[in-house]
Amino acid sequence: MSLLAVTSADRLHAGWTAARRLRRDRRGVAHLSHIERLLAPLPRDCGIVTVIDGHPATLGWLGSVHGHRLEALGVEHFGQTGSVGELYRHHGIDANAIIDAAKP
Repeated sequence: MSLLAVTSADRLHAGWTAARRLRRDRRGVAHLSHIERLLAPLPRDCGIVTVIDGHPATLGWLGSVHGHRLEALGVEHFGQTGSVGELYRHHGIDANAIIDAAKP
């Protein structure tokens, strides 16, 4: 099991798309982005679970980096009130939801 804490999804994605663009234009054939290097050791059949207290699509692209199965958890509707635990449970980003998402 591994954990990756993403502090800037937009910068991570920008680096990935820039590296892909360079390879497509044949200006950086061997250039790998930071996320490609981080995810390279994962076996092809490994699943990835992303969890964010924002929209799940923010990190949903990570499965496309190397073709991994991905379960993106996050908040799709905003405006609810409650404790952090209640809200995480409501939105399916609490510990139980993460465990369920990690099951094959």
